[in-house]
Amino acid sequence: MIRIAILTDTPQAGDRHETPYGLSAPIGQTGLNGADALVCAPSADDPRATIQALKDRGATHVWLCESVGALSPLLEPGDWLTPDDYIDGTRGQHYTYFSDKTGGYVQQTPAFDPASREALLAGAAAVSPRPFRRGVYVCVSATRLETPAEALFWTRAGGHAAGRFLSPYLTLARELDLAVAALVVITRRGGAAGAARPFADYAPALAAAQAALGS
Repeated sequence: MIRIAILTDTPQAGDRHETPYGLSAPIGQTGLNGADALVCAPSADDPRATIQALKDRGATHVWLCESVGALSPLLEPGDWLTPDDYIDGTRGQHYTYFSDKTGGYVQQTPAFDPASREALLAGAAAVSPRPFRRGVYVCVSATRLETPAEALFWTRAGGHAAGRFLSPYLTLARELDLAVAALVVITRRGGAAGAARPFADYAPALAAAQAALGS
């Protein structure tokens, strides 16, 4: 049975769950097209705990919904993007469940679950006249926005949009065999200040995506 967990960039109410990695971020519930879904936001807690708790609560998919900065001149505020690849520019986080084991790795080709991407593309098309189906998401830092110089650097490296929360959450989710994808909305230019859109703004797109995934 499919159960989607949404990771978003605005704080969410919910219960914290004990895991071998400590307490998770608060995890709540929301409805998507009549289906029950989990929802949470990154927090100061160990990201391994949050992803483990989502898995323990029955999640089969983890979708990131985030407000991001445009690196590509083709993207404008208000555009929706479903990335097909990413660059991890973060450092100093808990990146893997394999650190206490003899080894392991997860194949990153494709970078995202194809079925989830197609569903989120359908969701984006339901709410936006400009749904972009390809682009490289650059994850810069969970603690701050990118600087103008970093925005220029990542643009030259091939990035199209800069965000904060893909890594390590979605990479950890893949290690637990969860299907991952991202739906992001452009709210600012890369290297400029901006605020995250409320989670409610994603609800129509997510409901359409849930329907597409289940069809």
